[in-house]
Order: sequence, then C-alpha cells, then structure tokens
Amino acid sequence: MPSGPCAGAEIDNLESVLKSCEVPMPKAAELPGSVKDKLEVTLSSTTPAVSPGGSGEVTLTLKNKHTEPLPLFFSGDPPHFEVEILDGRGRRANAPKEKSPADPDKGRDTKAARVTLAPGGVARLHLTWHAVKLKWAPEKLKTWDGRGSFPTAPDGPLPRGKYTLRAVVPLLGVFERGGIERPKTSVDVR
Repeated sequence: MPSGPCAGAEIDNLESVLKSCEVPMPKAAELPGSVKDKLEVTLSSTTPAVSPGGSGEVTLTLKNKHTEPLPLFFSGDPPHFEVEILDGRGRRANAPKEKSPADPDKGRDTKAARVTLAPGGVARLHLTWHAVKLKWAPEKLKTWDGRGSFPTAPDGPLPRGKYTLRAVVPLLGVFERGGIERPKTSVDVR
C-alpha cells in the first residue's frame, strides 16, 4: 500500500490532504467500481439544532470496510465539498431562486485527487453549514477560487423547521455507479 499523506488508516482533515494528492483524471477502468460492500459514507451533525441564520457543523466520514486498500478519486482542483439543505419534500431549501448563471469555469481542465484508505481506514472532513437561503453572487467572481458551483451569498435566514442536510462529495464513480447514496443527516432550525 502507498504511504505518505495520500494513504493511510486515519486521515483527519481530508480536504486539506487532498490538496497535496493531485493525479491525472482517472479513466473509468481505474475507478473502484461497486463499492457498496467496501465503503461506508456517513454524515453526522455536532449541532443538530441551530437558530434561523445560525451555523452548525457536520462531520463526513468515509470508512473502508474491506480487507484490501481502497483507492478513492475526487474531482476538482482542489476537490470541493458542500452541504445542501433539503426541506421536508426533499427539495433544496437554501438554493437560489433564479437559474444558475453561466459557469465561468467551463472548458477548464478538470483535475482529480486520490487517497487510499487502508483496510478499516477512516477519512474525516468537518464542514460548516449555515441556516440561510442563498442568492447568486456574481460580484464574488473576481475573488472566487473556481471550486464548486457559481458563487453564492446569504439571502436571509431559513424559516424554522426540520431539514435534511446532504453532503455534496466529489467522489468519482461512487454515487453514480457504486451503489451508495449521498450521505444525509437531520437537523432542526428553531
């Protein structure tokens, strides 16, 4: 198994580690394929209740349940993780109302990063989420780092209620064909 910051049994700051694990974009044959029995992806909240407009934190955990090392590929330059807020009907509660502006990054070469989890290995990432609605923020394009979707800005607090947080994880091949659902957790805005 490879060694160094891009491989191991315990990776505590995954987003930071991925910045030093850049590789060429993998071909489909290089992706791990079905990982349903090999990879466990969970999302847990350390702040299950926040006030409207407040902030909370979630922890994304990737665990290799297999007896062999598990290579994982992430898209992005560097990979970008986000938290989506869903209402009781499963619709985005925090998404901007208008259609997304044109992607200023279109045509840019997409890169990847690779980490290899040892058997039983765990990688963790802490993400902050905000109980706010969003609007598009074209004024941020000059300082935007080009990661993820078009830049946004807060547009008022979310109403009180029960919501589901869903992590947007740029894992290649895992959610599309790997048999694993995107990780979710429940929270209250009160």
